[in-house]
Amino acid sequence: MGAKVVDFSGGGPYVFKVNGQICHRTSYIQSVNIQSVPQYAQLYVIDSTQATEIRVNHPANEQSNIRILDQIDRFFRQHNRLSDTYRMLREVESRVIAESNEAGEDVPVVNMVFRRDRHSNQRRYNAPTANKIAMGSVNSDGEPPFERDIRVYPLNPENPQQPFININILIPNLDPMAYPILFPYGEPGWQPNWCCESYQGAEGNQSRVNVTMLQYKSALTAVRDDFCHKVVTAAFFLS
Repeated sequence: MGAKVVDFSGGGPYVFKVNGQICHRTSYIQSVNIQSVPQYAQLYVIDSTQATEIRVNHPANEQSNIRILDQIDRFFRQHNRLSDTYRMLREVESRVIAESNEAGEDVPVVNMVFRRDRHSNQRRYNAPTANKIAMGSVNSDGEPPFERDIRVYPLNPENPQQPFININILIPNLDPMAYPILFPYGEPGWQPNWCCESYQGAEGNQSRVNVTMLQYKSALTAVRDDFCHKVVTAAFFLS
């Protein structure tokens, strides 16, 4: 998460306040500096053992159990859809570079586009490589034939020194990108114009109404009768 945090001096209870706009970031799949430590999406495309070592060495994970971090990483690589899409982009890039070098041609721009509508018929699209939520492309001139959330490149083609990509707060891929532990399979999160069918006992308007982001987050984190059981089960599964 990116934000300008305002610090207050003096006594009283702690207040967390930010100025301006809050944003969430992801990264291109290549580090700007070869000496820099991989982070964000870059951890999906390197070796699992190496990714775990990087996470363990991060100050925020000082007290973390390396075995649990390793199992979570391997679970993501096997089941998380977003992790799979980043590896797909790396595979497309490697193949295109090899083919271009063999043909003695310049390497074209490689990119990947996350689809907004995950229910679109994949057979409609003629892409070099694709999966259920994204498609890879080696043509920088054409536009994808579907509404897109975010376009990811191995490196920023306009400014190679820019390491980050801002993620729009209104796209369904924000939640699984920013909070992957809460969306372990990469399932989509909240998005505008979500509707909720009326149900028996509902107060107010009995017709279809839009679900706000606040309502969605509240429902996602609500304590239910089996809430503790689910948390314990998840913790046991990941450990």
